[in-house]
Amino acid sequence: MMKTLLIGVAAAGLVGVTTAAAQSSSSQTGTTATASAGNELSGEVKKVDKDKQSVKISSPTGGEQELKVASGATITRDGTQASLDQLKEGDQVRASFDPSSKQATKLEVQSKDMKDKQGSSKTDGKSDSQSKSDSKKY
Repeated sequence: MMKTLLIGVAAAGLVGVTTAAAQSSSSQTGTTATASAGNELSGEVKKVDKDKQSVKISSPTGGEQELKVASGATITRDGTQASLDQLKEGDQVRASFDPSSKQATKLEVQSKDMKDKQGSSKTDGKSDSQSKSDSKKY
């Protein structure tokens, strides 16, 4: 009788610990997902303003957003380091930015030419498919 009671108490204790652990991990996961979703934008370059150091991006859903490009922003075009004046209208872009200041910290750009030559390298194919899946969320 005493053994049964101890086993029952031990089992109840384990269930309580497991439930608490599951709740804390699920709340952390939710926070991370929300934070990353708000500061990335994918679409097409509509306008590059070198004087204002900004780029206007048109999303697949039809909206346009202008982002100021931070002075230390990382810009890559077709996988190589680039500058703002190398971006062209019609290029595909994925921008990481600070939602409060609308300043882009990272721009990953794929030129129209590279998009037409789909599959020229595995890396470009992967990043392109990610861009498409990201844009469906919005």
